[in-house]
Amino acid sequence: MVRNRWLKVFLVVLVGIFFIGGAGFAADDVWRIGTIYPLTGPLSKNGVKNFDGVKIATEMINDAGGILGKKVVLVSADAPNPQAAASEANRLITNEKVTCIIGTQASSLSLAATVVAEKNKVFYIETEGVSGLITARGFKYLFRTTFSSGMMSAQMVDYIAKVVAPKLGKKPSQLKIAVVHEDGGFGTAISKGLKARAKALKLNIVSDQSYSAKATDLSGLVLKLKQVKPDIVLAVQYINDAILFHRQAKELRLKSLIMGTTAGQGNPDFYKALGKDAEGVIAFGIPSEFSIKNLSSQPKKDAAEFVKRYKASHNGGYPNPTSFVGFAGAWILYKFIMPRAKSLDPEKLRQAALSLDVPKGQGVLNWGIKFAGPDAKNAGQNLRASAGINQWQNGKLRLIWPKEVATSDLILNVKK
Repeated sequence: MVRNRWLKVFLVVLVGIFFIGGAGFAADDVWRIGTIYPLTGPLSKNGVKNFDGVKIATEMINDAGGILGKKVVLVSADAPNPQAAASEANRLITNEKVTCIIGTQASSLSLAATVVAEKNKVFYIETEGVSGLITARGFKYLFRTTFSSGMMSAQMVDYIAKVVAPKLGKKPSQLKIAVVHEDGGFGTAISKGLKARAKALKLNIVSDQSYSAKATDLSGLVLKLKQVKPDIVLAVQYINDAILFHRQAKELRLKSLIMGTTAGQGNPDFYKALGKDAEGVIAFGIPSEFSIKNLSSQPKKDAAEFVKRYKASHNGGYPNPTSFVGFAGAWILYKFIMPRAKSLDPEKLRQAALSLDVPKGQGVLNWGIKFAGPDAKNAGQNLRASAGINQWQNGKLRLIWPKEVATSDLILNVKK
């Protein structure tokens, strides 16, 4: 009895190793690809969702016959913090002998894991970490499939010029724009991108103010804004200072359209604190949701299959944005890069990625695919990925741009 029980335990463990690590397959029979995500710990909520997208993409490609007749096996690692991300990257490369890794969802984890991958010349796909620092290091084997923080800033200013200005009945050059930001790394970096793009488009910045995110009174800042009477205020804030700023802007009757970020104005706590006063506020950055009904043919077909499978495995729930971009990152690797490389050799994968020139509308989620070259300031960045612009409408944060995946339209109700 005891002997049989231990035999059963041994067989269960053996089967688990076979399926999880791919140890039961000969190396030439499958594509063994490493993954690094925060599956436990404080970052796990989004880490698990991002990894769900990767897993479903893997199921889809395998059910379709794999890549060049070989199926993909994921060799997964959990990285709850940067130290673990670096350690697990080293383990996957040294012990598991992987030459291609998909990860990492969080920028802090990506910055740590990709250093190890680059040192070992291992091909790395970053699926969600948006920090500009990730692609600012001149790495040759790192490719980010999603958008960067700099692209978020540029998109917001472009949106003002192309969409908001006509809605306000003005030419872009006639708009008066103010920039306010917390003075830490986040606010400084994003505001710098906003101002650079505004300058390039010859938009009029009438005020540029910074403050501490720990400030308990922003009334002086609001009064300065009232003096210049901006049409639009671009606010780069965290949640607590965003709430304070909006409360005092209302008290002092600042009559401007306020456009913030998802770190502040896009946080659910923002609406909980302000209620109806949050209505109409815009937040740029991470998309709040995705619609696939307006995608072009093949991307729509692929996305629809992803949604179907996600719902089947998540009690009918619709995938959130982090799951979508996880899917997109893996799908770009499986459908566009690997078939060209015909190998998991990092150099061949790298050359295949750099050779891609997929127009907008033909990639994934309406993104095109064009990676910045190794000599660019943002080496490895997918230049045709897109961030999102959201707006609070009837208590819900709706995606209003890009229009191909938007769930609602812009609603303007600026007080005169």
